[in-house]
Amino acid sequence: MHILLAVLGALAAAFWAFTYFMRAANEGREAIGEVKGLVRRGKWNRRVDQRLVENLSDPREAAAILIYQIAAYDGEITDKQHADIVKDMQNAFEADTETAEGLFAFARMAVGEINDAGNSARKILAPVADVCTAEEKQTMIDMLERAAEVESPPTDMQRRLIFEARRILLED
Repeated sequence: MHILLAVLGALAAAFWAFTYFMRAANEGREAIGEVKGLVRRGKWNRRVDQRLVENLSDPREAAAILIYQIAAYDGEITDKQHADIVKDMQNAFEADTETAEGLFAFARMAVGEINDAGNSARKILAPVADVCTAEEKQTMIDMLERAAEVESPPTDMQRRLIFEARRILLED
């Protein structure tokens, strides 16, 4: 009888130790998950806080954003506008089709984030103003004018953005 009680006691102690260690392991796993979640949230918040226009360094990206915005002032970008803009970027930037399409897609995402690139024109045009020559700046203004005239004569919004770009790039 004493042996049976000792075996039952040992089983009870083993069961208690097993559940204790399992609970500790689960709490440890939850703590690790919470730390990973904090790190993930921190990375996400840093990414969310930075819009695409905040870190522009390539003048081609800046130009693509404003060209896309000019075309978007007419409404939805048509296939003709898309094709003309990509062709114009290929010619002006000496880029291949893939690069020009990538710039167009980047511009679409950037304009989608800020809704109206005209409100951030100075920030967007900073890389163009810093890096480009006067001739390259004029080429960009010409590209904006061509993009505005693809479907119809330029609207007031388009003319305003072109004027603002000209003022920032050529008169400052």
